[in-house]
Amino acid sequence: MTQDHPDTRPPSLAEIEARIQRLTRAREALAAQRVTAREEELKVLADAFARKLQAGGFSIQEGIAALRPYARSRLQDAPAPAPAMPPAPRGREPSKGAGGEDLREHARRVLGGEAASWLRRPHPLLGGQTPQQMATTPQGLDKVHALLAAYARGA
Repeated sequence: MTQDHPDTRPPSLAEIEARIQRLTRAREALAAQRVTAREEELKVLADAFARKLQAGGFSIQEGIAALRPYARSRLQDAPAPAPAMPPAPRGREPSKGAGGEDLREHARRVLGGEAASWLRRPHPLLGGQTPQQMATTPQGLDKVHALLAAYARGA
């Protein structure tokens, strides 16, 4: 060390402790900002989910129930399997919805070549039932048509 360059002296213990305190406060402030940003992002996602549910003719409670199987998983994890659902009541085949449109034709128009497999695949917004199973009741058929209408609108 030379007298000509006082900036080259090592910091004192008090200076090091003061710097540690400043850095600790800065880290705590950043952590609080992160929590706030995550809360705001969650509110935006929840609002978008609620709007999509409404557009599809579903209630918030139905959406929450559809999310329950995923409560312990993350997107990078394999999704949790859908809960086992009792078989849909036997009855009429999926047919005409409230608008008079045939379900298979509506699905083909919206989903193209994926329509047949979509109708047979369990769907979380249908409580884990397939669209075909859900469509065996008039209310269920209306929900499936509403879901297809939401897909057609890009919801």
